Amino acid sequence: MHLLFLSRPDRGHLYPTLRLAEELGGRGHQVTFASGDPYVDEAAGPGVRVLRFGRDERGLLDMAVFRAQGPVDAVVADPRTAKAAPAFGDLPVVVAGTNLARGHEWPGERAFDPYVFTVPGTRGAVHDPWRPGGRRPVLLVDGPPIGPLVRAFGDTEWQVVVGDSTRYAGLPHADVFLTDGRLAAVSAALRAAVPMVLAPGTAEEAGYARDVVALGAGRIAAPAELPAEDLRRVVEQLRVDEPTDATARRLAGLVEAAGAPATAADRIEDLLTAAPVARAA
Repeated sequence: MHLLFLSRPDRGHLYPTLRLAEELGGRGHQVTFASGDPYVDEAAGPGVRVLRFGRDERGLLDMAVFRAQGPVDAVVADPRTAKAAPAFGDLPVVVAGTNLARGHEWPGERAFDPYVFTVPGTRGAVHDPWRPGGRRPVLLVDGPPIGPLVRAFGDTEWQVVVGDSTRYAGLPHADVFLTDGRLAAVSAALRAAVPMVLAPGTAEEAGYARDVVALGAGRIAAPAELPAEDLRRVVEQLRVDEPTDATARRLAGLVEAAGAPATAADRIEDLLTAAPVARAA
């Protein structure tokens, strides 16, 4: 098959579906991997042609080098490019991304069907990843308000990283992740084996937070409503909670296997050889 991958980089300027494209190219498929980001890798694995489409995915249609590759059999889009897929014809469309998929013991993506989960690699990184200073414990924060954190951790040994420019790049160095529970954050934390303190702000986030608690990978708290000492106690307890840490490590192994390039490629091949394949919602 000739597979067209439409990709825009995530906040860390990674190309999460590039490893998947290379896996499919290595299996003998013709793969065009197209992105609008100027830092996309110039070289890819066998069977993969890398193109840039500028600001709009539809720009590919005007490129002679794209048209010369022959007709496309199916489109593999990411969540940010899925709406552009119909421009390439009445083709099967699969959305592939780094949010976890349903059908496992963790919360999963509901916005797209069909959807394939893929673990991101490190390709295309253009930002220096954040690294901690010294051996102080690290609390990575995404979502909850800053005020309670200042009161709770301002005079402690904790390094509190708020508003990371590459969003979840600091997770490999974090001891605890304080998040509002959005699916992208939960997915990233489960991949990185980092226990979570969850402060959901919406009904959807509350559902994901309950799923994480049921898995044994985190606790729910409301930082804005907790006295500083109580918030600090929750985070410090989670940092040294060995059962939670063991569960997080076990789940990370399962997540890695579920989103490995070979596993994701098998899923895409199964979807595209089934008849018919519905256009992604």
